[in-house]
Order: sequence, then C-alpha cells, then structure tokens
Amino acid sequence: MVIKRILTVVLAGFVLVALGAAGPAAARDWAIVVGIDDYIHFEPFDPDRPGGGHFDLQGASNDAKVIAAALRKVGVDLPDSRLLLDRAATVSAFETAWRDVTAQAAPGDRLFVTFAGHGGQEREVSEPFDEKDGLDETLMFADFDPVNPRIGRLTDDQLYTMLQSVPHLQVVWVMDSCHSGGLERNVNARAGGLTRSGGIWDIPIEPLPNELSGGQGENGAPDLPHVTQILATATDDRLVQETAFDGVPHGALSWFFAKAIEGEADMNGDGVITRLEMAAYVGDRVFTHMDQNQQPRFLPRGDPSVMLSLQGEVPPPPAPVPPGLPVRVVGAPPPGLEGGACPGCRLVDVGHAVMFEHVAGGWAVYNGQGDQVTVITGDARPQIERARFLLDLNDAKQPTLPPVTLRPHQSAARQPLGATVGFDFPPPAPDLSFLTLFNVASDGTVQYGLYPPGFREDAPADSGLSLRFSVSPPTGEDQLVVIWCRRPPLNLHALLRAVNGLSVPPMAELQAASADTACQFGRIGLFTEG
Repeated sequence: MVIKRILTVVLAGFVLVALGAAGPAAARDWAIVVGIDDYIHFEPFDPDRPGGGHFDLQGASNDAKVIAAALRKVGVDLPDSRLLLDRAATVSAFETAWRDVTAQAAPGDRLFVTFAGHGGQEREVSEPFDEKDGLDETLMFADFDPVNPRIGRLTDDQLYTMLQSVPHLQVVWVMDSCHSGGLERNVNARAGGLTRSGGIWDIPIEPLPNELSGGQGENGAPDLPHVTQILATATDDRLVQETAFDGVPHGALSWFFAKAIEGEADMNGDGVITRLEMAAYVGDRVFTHMDQNQQPRFLPRGDPSVMLSLQGEVPPPPAPVPPGLPVRVVGAPPPGLEGGACPGCRLVDVGHAVMFEHVAGGWAVYNGQGDQVTVITGDARPQIERARFLLDLNDAKQPTLPPVTLRPHQSAARQPLGATVGFDFPPPAPDLSFLTLFNVASDGTVQYGLYPPGFREDAPADSGLSLRFSVSPPTGEDQLVVIWCRRPPLNLHALLRAVNGLSVPPMAELQAASADTACQFGRIGLFTEG
C-alpha cells in the first residue's frame, strides 16, 4: 500500500527526501519509532506454526531498537517517549507522539516515522472509495482488536490526512510491514521468517467515537511533496518476511537501513550519504539477503543530493556475536549433527541460516527464507559450510565500491526443468571490468568455468555480459557468484580451478586469492523444480 502513496513505504528509503530536502541551516531532525512483536489480542509466536494473521512477530521490536540506536548516533531527536515498543505501541500512544513532535517542530524541520509490525487490509465501507481493489491498507498497532477491527489500526486514508496537516515539515515514513498478496516463490513458513501480514478484514460500518477522518483519499488528492516514501517491494501485494541476522530476528530493510545510516552506505567516505548511495546500498543488500524474494522500491528515485550527514557520535564497538552458524533441526538430526553435536555451528529454535527437517527418505534442507535448497541423505556438514559461505559472501561486499547489479530475465519463481533462464551482468563501474562467474550448486559444490569460459583469462567485459542457461538436474537452489575486479584475478582463478567440482571453500580463501586487485562480490539465486 502507499498511503495513498505512503503506507507501504518501508524502511529502506526512510530518509530520502527528508534528509536531502533543503531547509534552514538550523533545521532539527525528529523521529517517532514503532516496533511491535507482542500484540495484545494475538497468539504468541510458535516456531512450528506458520506466521502471519493472528500471531505475534519476532523481529519488529528488534528493528525499532536498531533503527533508534542508529538515529540517535547521528543526532536525531528521539526520546524514549517516542520509541514505542510492543504493547506500549497503541494507536493512542502513536497519535500522542505525533501531536507532541509536530507541535515542537519548526518549519523546515525533518520528521522520521518508522513502523515495524503487522500491516493489514480492510474492505472500504465509507468514502473516499478510492481503491481499485476495494481494500484500504492499514497499520496494525498493538491494540488491534479482531472483534472490532476498527480499533487499533490506522488506514492509509487516515495517515494521508495526518500528513496533509504538516506541510511545513519534511516527513519520511518507514513502514516495515505488509498487507495481503504472496511471495514470488512458495516457501516453507516454518523454515523461513514470519510474514508481517495481518490479513484482510470486514470492518463495522459505524466509525468509532473521535476516529480520525480519512480525508480525500488518493483519487483527486494532491501529491504530498514534503513526504518521502520507499516501498518494501516492487508492488504493494507482496509479503514482507522476517529474517535473521547473527541469529536474531529482524526485517531486512530495517537492518540494512540502520547499517547504512551508521556509515556503511557512505561509499566514497566523504562523511555524507546521498540518495544514490542509500538506494544502491539498501537495494543491493535486501535483494541479496532475501534471495530475490524482496526488492525495495525508492520514490523518488535516488539522486546525488545529500540526505544524511554522519556527524553524530562514534558508534560503540558491536556486541560480540555468538560463535557458530545458527542451525535448526526439526525431527531426527541428520548425520553430522547427531547427539546435539554441531561442529562450527550452534543449534537454535529461531533465527537459523539453514534448517534440516527429517522427511521420508532423508532430510529437506531450507535456507533462512524458507526456500528448499535440496534433500540430503548423508552428512549435513557440506550444507552448513555452503550456508556459511553464502553469508560470508554477503559480508565480503566492499562498501567503497559500487554494488554488483544483476538482472534476471525471469521472475524469482522456481523454474521448471528444461526452462531457459538468463541473466545480465553489467559491470558496476568502468574500472571494474574483469568478470569471474561460478555457481554454488545445491549440494554445496563449486561449478567453475561459466566465465571466463574454458578456464582461460579473457579480455575485459567492458559492456557487461548476458548469459542463458537451460535448467537441468539437480533442482533446488543454485547461487551464481559474481566477482568484478580491476585486473584479472589470476590467483582466484587458480583457486577455483582447484576446487571445481568439490565443496565450496571458505570465503576467506577467495578473499585472500583476490587480494592482489580490487574486487566487488555479488550473488543471485536460481530456484528450480522438476
């Protein structure tokens, strides 16, 4: 949804217009941050029960905390009274925070509002009847009441009215939530993140006492030039999944936005983050981490204007991450994990990077988003090393170099045997023109020789490369690894030739082998079935 272009605006671009907008030199930055896992009328989270609907979440409160910490580090005014978590995040509390901050803020000030929690839809029962599908989008606060679904929610029409009331402020809404719709691929909900969809509701026709008016709605209403929005996905009918970082549940947009404003999006190290830098950083990280099941959309599109100055306090060192890759086992453990053993990993109930589920004939293997990777009958450790490699590959991306752009010819849905699939590989920068391309198969082995072809060194791929493949067994999840370098990475090619057809090596070995030149790393999944 978009609050009439706003409500699905999700985290990623949250400061795009606000931080880049012109204003008086003394303009202040303010924020309201909301994160709700614990809903008063919803059932508790259960890792063995699919999420969505009437169940609590796991990562929304974490989102609010990391965003709040990042905003405070760069000097945004955010007292605890405007950090609304769990059952304290009622509609009344949000409206009070809104009145408080808008009364204090001066013309030209910037206001950031972030929401992480369930989003829903409701059938329109009163004017304005402005939705083509007859459904208004809603944000569901902690006091949302399924018995009377007019209680505890704000609709996109109501939010539009609120935003119309503050044309003197630059406002950015960050909504890490979703509504109805589905995902590009069918995923195992138990093996993936919860979805932040609260369902579709038939609401009572009679409004509540003192209920906020819905105003004009979208049709015929003027645009809101003082508001920035970023969509969680390319369309508002896609679900937003929760995921995990370091074994802790989060929303991907929230996590990477917080990292971006802590400085990771400052690609040229000049102390400011532009819209282009934010869009490139967050868009690439979310798309990769969520295995193409989520792609944020920035409105307005990125441009070189400055959106954030990194003049805040120096962030403290990060908290130590528990050692080992987070692994989940459902049912009898596979070979290699018997008796609770987990070499190089740690067993968890939530927040896994890879999951093994005992099924007839073996163990189904799932990634952290709930996609089935393969089915194994033997040792689980190659799959653990595969999952570790892919996460380490994400972390190997160089923040000072432009991200790798990958353009699939097909959707992110699973492709059947025999289908022709293709990808475009444009160079991320003119001086990053030497391409290395290999595949990490679903069994964890390396397939080298996709590019350069025939294991030879090749001329620069200045204008990029377009490749097509035919889907053949084994099916499951393949990950194409893309590396663009300034010079031919000869040591890297030698390493890949040595491990071709074997288990994937530690990511540290690839980084060491490519250390003699500047390289940027990327990857894209190909999900197949047959």
